[in-house]
Amino acid sequence: MAVRVRSERRRDRLLAHYGPGSFLGLLLVWTGGEILGWGLIWWGVREGFTTPIASLADALYYSGVVYFSIGFGDILPATGGLRLLTVIEGLSGLGTLGLVIGFIPSLASAYSARERQLLLLDDLTDRRITPISLARAYVGPDGDTERLEAFFDEWSAWCAEVYDSHTSYPMLMWWRSKHRGHSWITGLGVVTDAAIAYAGAVEDGDRGAAMRLHRQAVRLVGGLSERVGIRPDPDVTELTREGWAVGHASMVESGFEPLDVDDAYERVLALRRQFHPYMEAFIDELLAPRGFWGVTSAEHLAEAEFVVADPDDGPDVGVTT
Repeated sequence: MAVRVRSERRRDRLLAHYGPGSFLGLLLVWTGGEILGWGLIWWGVREGFTTPIASLADALYYSGVVYFSIGFGDILPATGGLRLLTVIEGLSGLGTLGLVIGFIPSLASAYSARERQLLLLDDLTDRRITPISLARAYVGPDGDTERLEAFFDEWSAWCAEVYDSHTSYPMLMWWRSKHRGHSWITGLGVVTDAAIAYAGAVEDGDRGAAMRLHRQAVRLVGGLSERVGIRPDPDVTELTREGWAVGHASMVESGFEPLDVDDAYERVLALRRQFHPYMEAFIDELLAPRGFWGVTSAEHLAEAEFVVADPDDGPDVGVTT
């Protein structure tokens, strides 16, 4: 349904309702199924009440009254066995209520923790964030990478937290960001690509925080894909030699001291092959925007740049550019 909506804003609103709506829908189906099942039991033993249940509708009414522990007392079981069954249904209703009370705050907390980190993602420009521009924003004077390493460590911790929460509550993957131009998978993609560029192009970069982030990101997308049955995309368009040459030159201009462009290119390709097939599969599954916009550009400049995931449009490098 969302793919057929041409308006970008309407499509985002529709998809934003899908995650929470699916959770509420499952809750309603579960509750309705329990009430219906118990109602059929009461209809089957209708003669065991002080006043026999006259119709299936009355049996369903009695089931709902017991399930939600309302207790009007207008229909009463006459035998000990039926009274025990009534208590069991009441306990199942209270159990469902208790699960919901504990479940919703856990979902909201995990969602907020995920989105909070995305809101902090900014390369200090008014354009779509790219891996190189993001890395450049965290490089200090004279090429100091201490802040960049700390940034990668923060996102490693974020990956671990999202892995734990989203494997426990897989529905959170379909809970979209409330902010245009933001998606957890493309945010992870642009940060991981920055780590890949650093780990692949800088001497000993594969032994520090950048490689830790890459490993955590691969575990995250790999574990989630296995959890929900999303297969990695085998036809991912690889980074071209010419495209990497542009990124390599930009790293030099930013104060990095990268390896030779050809040696770095092979290392970067090897790291990307572990992550990008999963990332592209999630982008297609979630209909996520192919890119991530910063705090200011998301509302003001993304309108003309927004690209919708449409397989008929051909490959889109998106966050890899």
